[in-house]
Parts: sequence; structure tokens; C-alpha cells
Amino acid sequence: MKFGAVYCLYDDHEYLDISLASVKNRFDKVLFLISDIPWNGQIVDNCFTIMKVKELCENNKNFELVQGHWINETEQRNFGLKKLFDEDIDYCFVIDSDEIYHDFHIDKIKEFVLQNSNFIAFHIVWNTYWKKTYCVISPREDYKPVIVVKVDSFQFTANRNGITSIKRVNDFIFTKKQEQYNGVLIPENVAFCYHLSYARSDEFIKRKLEISSHANEFLPNWYNTVWLGWKSNCINLHPVTPKQYKKAIPENFLSFPVQLRQFIKKERRETCSCSIILVNWNSYELLFNCIELIKQNTKNYEIIVVDNGSRKLPIEFKDILKQHGISKCIMNKENLGFTVAVNQGIKIASQNSDICLMNVDAEPWLNWLDFLYETLIENSNAGIVGPLGNEIENGYQSENFVKKDTKVFNVHFYCVLISREVIKKIGILDTRYGLGCWEDNDFCIRAMLSGFESWIAAKSFVRHKAHQVFKINKLDYRELESKNKDLLQEKLISTLYRYGSIVDLFSLSPKIAEECGLVIKEQEN
Repeated sequence: MKFGAVYCLYDDHEYLDISLASVKNRFDKVLFLISDIPWNGQIVDNCFTIMKVKELCENNKNFELVQGHWINETEQRNFGLKKLFDEDIDYCFVIDSDEIYHDFHIDKIKEFVLQNSNFIAFHIVWNTYWKKTYCVISPREDYKPVIVVKVDSFQFTANRNGITSIKRVNDFIFTKKQEQYNGVLIPENVAFCYHLSYARSDEFIKRKLEISSHANEFLPNWYNTVWLGWKSNCINLHPVTPKQYKKAIPENFLSFPVQLRQFIKKERRETCSCSIILVNWNSYELLFNCIELIKQNTKNYEIIVVDNGSRKLPIEFKDILKQHGISKCIMNKENLGFTVAVNQGIKIASQNSDICLMNVDAEPWLNWLDFLYETLIENSNAGIVGPLGNEIENGYQSENFVKKDTKVFNVHFYCVLISREVIKKIGILDTRYGLGCWEDNDFCIRAMLSGFESWIAAKSFVRHKAHQVFKINKLDYRELESKNKDLLQEKLISTLYRYGSIVDLFSLSPKIAEECGLVIKEQEN
């Protein structure tokens, strides 16, 4: 059996690459049908979409672009079915450019289709996503679009619906005697779709309201009242039938397909400045040396300074910061501790920005942040990324210790990039560690338990004059380190006890229990 896919387009290719990521090499033919007119609204320049698809076709021999004139979505889709029929394709996947799948979902759908070949049309459930926060509509909308059809026995009648009482023979379509619709719903445990139609910018949604095939059905003033006025507690969001989208709630980022996770990370880097938090405590010279190096060697960032009760600061301290382009500053009357200060900085950071923590005694080198982002984006589960440094005591983070990006158990927080998704999932730093030490281990462990990975970016380099702030303030770093290590161990043991009281850690997975040393078997002689 041969499988094909049809994409109907006009001027929307925002998610096309990541939609195709799960499609490549899984179909005998992929058709891109680009109309010379939108389904509704005024004609706009769609040359970028055409150029994008032409490039895809040049690099993939089973991709084909067809440009034509179709007055509606139904006509456009039926053209695709006829063309696949002429090329002896048996089944057609119906995919819009804002519909995303896990790789294994496509394979499981094909398997399900072949096992249920007595059906002609296959429908699917989908999760619909809302705004660029990628919240998910809850409960899932009731609409179940057709996703796969048997090419010789299906005809579209409206958007993603059609009839199965036809038969294609050569250039003719014969209508069979009145028959019951021959379709089936693909079980959710086989596959479901990630539908990104409303995971869009304000500008795109405004355009969507004009050109959508549902344009004449949209509620008046929906854009201003519902879309622009949306807050997390708003309900009844759908622009045609409000109750169809009851509410939008945060989604588990790690449940997304790999290519979507990477896309979201890259999108945030391109559209939102990274928030770099610097905590100052009687380290004025180190602070401004660090700021200057950031300015020289970094792109697309904002700096947040939290002063932790420093003595003898210049009266014009805030003015000096403003001269350096720093408008976000918190002045604590006393030292509230490193973790508290960092959490204060996170609170005033740009709402959707990633967070970078940097010690004032760090010296970032050229493009250090870009390299951290490369590692964050390329590794879909990465949530915490640190650079290499110059200190031997940092072990696996010392210069030249690794030659390529490496997943590790822990990253030192003298400089670290933390994805906003990690903070959404596990929260902020634990303030029990006071002035500092072991709060980085704590955070990395919590992130790892939630599914996020810690990585070292081999190309990023940030020098570090360790413990300079402790020396300036005449503190015994070793004593603090020992005390906070005990705090971390107590926390981990307490956590194990608490979970062990409600979950049988030994029966849940005997293999894992043995691998973790909870079960130790007697060795055979």
C-alpha cells in the first residue's frame, strides 16, 4: 500500500517545517497545493510561502508543489485526492501546516489504517493550543477531523468532512447507492494530533479571522474582547461556538513532539530577551566588570541587578546602572541570601524570558550565550545548560574537559541558562540554602526528576574567579558548603521517605529499585 499526504496552503508556513519533521521519509508522495487566492479576504503576497515550499521540494524527491486556482478549501483538497489517485497512491493523509505529530504517531496511524482496511475514512482527536504560551484547550474540543482517507473512495464536501459513497474510476467519480458513512475514529492510545491553529501571534490571528474558511462565522469583536483580553481564568474562548473552547490551561512541555519543543525554545530566543540576573553584595567592581563583558560579548538580553544590602554604594548607583542600559534593579536593605535575591530577579524578569544566572566574578567570552542556546535548542529535553570554565575544581566543566555537548547530573550555577519551561514546572530556587552553595545541585535534581536534563555547552566559555564575593565579605566558604550539603541530603532523604509512604518504591518497578540500590541481592558464588 502507498501512502501520500496533502498540504493545502496559501500564505501560512510558520509551523510547516516542524509539521513535516514527522512526515519525511514516511510517505510515497507529499503534495503542497498553493492557491493563488485565499479562501476568504484580500489577496496578499504569498511569495515567501511559495519560495519555502519550492526549497523543500528541491531537497526532497517525493515532494511536489502544485500552484492553482481554487475558490475554496473543499475544491483544493479534492484536487489533491485526484492527483494522488492518478499516481496510484492508496491512502491520503490530510494534514494542515499547523498540525504536528510525534514521529511514532504517524507510524502507528499507518499501522492502524492497514489493520482496519475495511474503513474508508479515519478520524482523529486533537489537542488545540492557545497563544504563544502554548496553553492547551481543556477539555479537548469535540471536533474530530478526518486525517486519513482511502483515495479511490472518498470525496470532500466541506473542509475536513466528506462522503464515502463514491468510487473513482479513471477520470470519473461514480456515486454508489446510498450507504452509511464508512469511517472510524483512531483511538487516542494509537495517536492524536497537536493542533497549533491558535498558538499564534496577535497579527496572525487578525489575518486568520479574515482569510479562514470559517471567516463568515466568527463572532463580532471576538478579537478585541476574547483574544486580546484573554487571561488564564477566562472561559468560552472559541470564535464561532464559544463553549467549544472552555478554557486554556498550561501544558506539560515535555509531552510535545521533539520538533515542537525545539521550535518553542528557538522562538523564545528570537523573540524574547534572555534575562541575566546578577546578585551584588559589596562587589561593586566585580559587578561592573561583569556587566561590561556581557555588553561586549552578548546579544539579545536584559540585565537585572539585585543588590543584597551592600555597604558604601555610590549614591548614584541606580543612575550608573541606567547609563549601562540596566533599568531593572532591586535594592535590598540587608543581605537576604543568594537564593532569595535570585528569586527576586526572576519575579521581575520579562514574563516569558529564559533565565540566566551569573556570578559577578564570572567573565563571559564572545558568543557565550548563543552557544548555550544552541545546546538548549538542539537537545529537546535540555532545560539547564552551563558553559565550560577555567577552574579545575569544577571537574566536568573545566576547560577542554569535554569536546562536545554533554549531558550531566549537575551544572554549576556560576553561570547557567535555565529554560523558562523548567521554572514553570518546578518553580524557583530553594531559599533554605541562604547565602549559597548546593542550591545548584538542588535545582538540577528537581529539574531532572521532572524530566528536564542538564547539559554542558562545549563551545561556550565563561571564566570564573571562584568565591571572590565570599572573600570580599570575609566568609568561610567551606563551612557554608558543608552546612548546605547536609541540608540537601536531609531534603533528599525526607523526600524519599515522604514518597515511600504513599508509593511502594519496591513493587512499582523492581528493576529500577535494584538499579538504584533499594534492593541489593546476594551475589551468587
